[in-house]
Amino acid sequence: MKRVLAVSTLIISMLMLSAFGPVNGAEGRKQFEPDVANTEVEQGTAPAAPAFNGHIVVIDPGHSAVMPRGTEPLGPGSVEQKAKDAVGTHGNASGLMEYQLTLIVSNKLREELLSRGYFVVMTREDSEHAISCKERADIANAVGAGAYIRIHANGAASAKANGAMTICITQNNPFTPATYPASSYLSAAVLDEYCKATGRRSEGIWYTDTMSGNNWSVVPTTLIEMGYMTNPAEDLWMASEEGQKLIVQGIANGIDRYFLGLGLQ
Repeated sequence: MKRVLAVSTLIISMLMLSAFGPVNGAEGRKQFEPDVANTEVEQGTAPAAPAFNGHIVVIDPGHSAVMPRGTEPLGPGSVEQKAKDAVGTHGNASGLMEYQLTLIVSNKLREELLSRGYFVVMTREDSEHAISCKERADIANAVGAGAYIRIHANGAASAKANGAMTICITQNNPFTPATYPASSYLSAAVLDEYCKATGRRSEGIWYTDTMSGNNWSVVPTTLIEMGYMTNPAEDLWMASEEGQKLIVQGIANGIDRYFLGLGLQ
């Protein structure tokens, strides 16, 4: 079975859901674990892939060039509606759109996680398809992800705003409160290791129930705002090869720390 499951469109994600149902936890992981023991690598063509470490990570590159139309519930059973997605911000100095930056970083993060033995699922691999926040979370739910990582960059009215944050549901979340302890721990681990690796200022964890992509996730999730694209210096740093290398290392280290911590509990 391929170690990278590319899920880019609503059609594919809905097929997965109809075929497997809303699978979670150990049951979901069992269905989607790669058969590493039976994977053959043709001699002389490529090095053997690292052994599967038992963890599924879903990466969600925020936004897209094509916006889904309309609204969707803020969370399961909610009467409050929210736009299915937003355009996102853009780089004042780099000229990059947020959806471009998040996809670039997510692809590099995928490769890093694969090298560490994770099974990686992408919610999108291009920017040509519309996919809502709920549909993205549905993918993480369907594969029983151990961690659902949402990649974003921030924007502000002031060009001086800087730093990184993670966004997590509150302990009183009305939709998926059972995921709060793990999601909070994941948010802290990713933010701490990210700031340690990158030297970015920590803005802390923002606990809120206003993020539909978090509310619809029944697996542990965090959204990381890597920095401010409206800050010229931070924008150019995030767009640089060196900056992206540190970004990827920091997020991957945070994911490692999260799963290690779970094993120690």
